[in-house]
Amino acid sequence: MKAEYGLGIDAGGTYTDVVLLDFATGRVLRARKAPTTHPDHSEGIRNALANLDSDLLARVNMVSLATTLATNAIVEDRGAKAGLILVGYDQVPPDIPRTTPVLMVDGGHTVSGDEKAPLDLGAIEAELGAFTAQMDAVAVAGFFSVRNPEHELRVAKLIRERYDLPVVRGHRISMRLDAVKRATTAWWNARLIPLIKNLIRATTTVLLEKGIQAPLMVVRGDGTLMSAQSALDRPVETMLSGPAASILGAKHLSGLRNALIVDMGGTTTDMATLSGGRVAIDPEGAQVGRWKTHVEAAKVRTIGIGGDSLISPRGDRQLTVGPRRVVPLCVLAEQYPQMVQMLKTIQRRIDNSQSRNVIPCSFYAASGQQNPGMDPSLRGLWDRGPVSEFLLFQDRRTWSSAWSLEQYERRGLVFRSSLTPTDIRVASGQFSLGNPEAARLGMAIFARHMGMDESDFAEAVEDEIKKKLLTEAVLFLGDTDGEALSHMVDRWFRQSSIPADGVSLDVKMSLTAPVIGVGAPAKAYLPRAFSLLQARCIVPESYEVSVAVGAVVGMVDITMTGKVRRSDTGNYYLHTVAGKECFATLEQAIEQGRCLLENIARERMQRNHVREPLIDLVVEEKRVKTAYGDGIHLETELRLRATGRPNVWKRG
Repeated sequence: MKAEYGLGIDAGGTYTDVVLLDFATGRVLRARKAPTTHPDHSEGIRNALANLDSDLLARVNMVSLATTLATNAIVEDRGAKAGLILVGYDQVPPDIPRTTPVLMVDGGHTVSGDEKAPLDLGAIEAELGAFTAQMDAVAVAGFFSVRNPEHELRVAKLIRERYDLPVVRGHRISMRLDAVKRATTAWWNARLIPLIKNLIRATTTVLLEKGIQAPLMVVRGDGTLMSAQSALDRPVETMLSGPAASILGAKHLSGLRNALIVDMGGTTTDMATLSGGRVAIDPEGAQVGRWKTHVEAAKVRTIGIGGDSLISPRGDRQLTVGPRRVVPLCVLAEQYPQMVQMLKTIQRRIDNSQSRNVIPCSFYAASGQQNPGMDPSLRGLWDRGPVSEFLLFQDRRTWSSAWSLEQYERRGLVFRSSLTPTDIRVASGQFSLGNPEAARLGMAIFARHMGMDESDFAEAVEDEIKKKLLTEAVLFLGDTDGEALSHMVDRWFRQSSIPADGVSLDVKMSLTAPVIGVGAPAKAYLPRAFSLLQARCIVPESYEVSVAVGAVVGMVDITMTGKVRRSDTGNYYLHTVAGKECFATLEQAIEQGRCLLENIARERMQRNHVREPLIDLVVEEKRVKTAYGDGIHLETELRLRATGRPNVWKRG
């Protein structure tokens, strides 16, 4: 019998990692890394797989994909153009940007699942043509659709019959109450559909090229797995997919059951806790940046700082690292060697710069097809390669064009390259990547621009990263006291300057468990940062590819709920994802709910390549006691959980 291998793929914002894991022993057999390619991920995946033995790949029985694509898109406020149809809402959720096309119509339901108002399909039909113009996807959210999804279903059916657009229904994304969060989550799901679709298509293409015929799974935000088709339907559930897989990978690689896990990637750093071997789940739903959602995910604090974070000046001899990710100078200069000469020109002119807030070594390059609406002076980007923002500002003929670059970057027409912590590691010889001369020149230019020598500049960047890491760790772990405790971070950094013979406060704080550091920059930054919290930082073997490891050690885990509520007429209503049903007795409603949830769960597990799931269903009745000692039925909740490993079939 051939060995059963799992192929884990981590499609990160900066690098694409792959691992081959032996299911029998749990050992990582091979690990490879390649730069992620944007916007088409296929080349990055292809390059990562290029050096893996074809005989080993032939033994792959399951492929699992983790990605930071959704998380990074939300952090950076990127995504497809998606409209939102609100049925029965009184106002637009405050987090939805004003630029979002929103159509509000009468309808919706009450908490008991009865119509709040008749659905005004006529109003939707009248507006639909203009509303869907140039739209990539549409989200439909009905008020109390978790009690009765009828209006959402009718609106979605109308759109699908007339337009070739993905339509997201709010009740399929979440069965929790809170109409505002549900609408926001559905809208983000719609925005993410084209992004995840392209990623899955790219992955599938490369797997077929390699002759790998195995089910493709995708990691959800809670660390469990779903099929690629499920991910296409519910891409928002891949939010925090990378961090969740990283937690599982860190647990697998370290063998620890209690730890603070810190995953430092190219774009973001994610923090999570492992307690008693279990990953903490956020009871309120995932939050990324300012966005609060109903996505069930690991309790993770995500911050916009990583190896490829943008370094920016901030006042006199002060700087900021992140939250925006850019392409490191050393990486882009490998593709465009002429950048080295441009950096030398900037180095000669930097002393004449009038503004200390200008980023001196920031370049822009075209990311796709030329846009006819672009500033004419910038259309040459497609012909001559990257342009220097600094040099554009220095030339009176082009300085006005420079102001347009950031706007074009937000629209995805161009992308930025600038000095990053990765460049500093390359310039100092700690890391080998791309064109090191570009990294050294960029560091020298930035240091001179800040009025610092290079060693002080590198130390200032590291201090800024450490301060952000510690502040976020304290905020994450400190609960209600986190905000107050985080103000002590500056004092920790000042303590080294306190005179030994003086009288002062010696401020210390410590973690009660080790830190597991994973992600490519982990070894360079995390041990020194967390030493200030008196913490032992463990950087395990294969730490650079922990997300890819976590992707293949997960399970499929589906939870579903149903509620039975008594009506004023004495009947009992069953509310599930399938809709609202009426029964004469409580027992009939519970039995139908049990059968319905189990059937839906088995069907979904089959679609997720699990043939014989373990199903557990809990029925909890809620009653209120009266003065006479009897109980009034409030509701009965049915909670079903189905778990199982994807079937890894044996070949040959």
